[in-house]
Amino acid sequence: MLSRVLGSRQLALGMRGADVTILQRDLNALNFRVPASGRFNRLTLLRLKRFQRRYRLAVDGVAGPSTITTLKRLLSSKLHIAETAQAAKDLATGTPVTITSANKPLPAGDSGLTGGVGLSGVSTSGAPQSSAEVNATVIDGVAIPAPNTPEPIVSMINAANTIAFDPYIYGGGHASFTARGYDCSGSVSYVLHAGGLLASPLDSEQFLKYGLPGAGNWITIYTNGPTHAYMEIAGLWFDTAAQTALNGNDRWSLTRIAEPGYGTFVARHPAGW
Repeated sequence: MLSRVLGSRQLALGMRGADVTILQRDLNALNFRVPASGRFNRLTLLRLKRFQRRYRLAVDGVAGPSTITTLKRLLSSKLHIAETAQAAKDLATGTPVTITSANKPLPAGDSGLTGGVGLSGVSTSGAPQSSAEVNATVIDGVAIPAPNTPEPIVSMINAANTIAFDPYIYGGGHASFTARGYDCSGSVSYVLHAGGLLASPLDSEQFLKYGLPGAGNWITIYTNGPTHAYMEIAGLWFDTAAQTALNGNDRWSLTRIAEPGYGTFVARHPAGW
């Protein structure tokens, strides 16, 4: 499939390519549901027209400059990472966000200090140093683990891939690990659960108590308490703040995302990792 950037050409019925896939993923992120097949089929046409109609664009079923510009603008404005109503208000008014104390208790068995919840064979004395420096890579928004990566880490990377393009939904992933979309700490919780390192979803404040202080060898969770949480795993950043139109609308990033105005973030890691 020819690699193209969304916006490098107009897209219409019958066309195919990587930019069609991006268009379909963008529509999905805005809740205009269509499979990301890379083929501009009839369903894509119907969803695109519905999008154009809702946002008062020319309803021609063609993804041209005005439609794509509106799509990217809306996706960027959907970047919500506040986990409480007060934090969202503070961010909107420019009030500096500071670290708060972790008042919420952790669920039983979810301290992150035992090396895993129901996960056999996980060392609590530190991950293998011989292969820890071999980072994963990202191709078209999908993370690829390096050879000899520990199986729990591979499981967590694969889990992250399954929700990397899912829409951000405030509170998503907190009531259940199965959700239509995930917020920032819901995303982190989902990944840790896949590795057997978490039995119940945590919010960003609870992550202040999770595991051990400081950066881990394979996994590091960063949280400022009231507002945001994200993680580094196998050298990649998994962060809802990375989920913008400019980054392909996935949660993966090769670099840490700057969070101006969100205060200081502390690092935590599960024991053994």
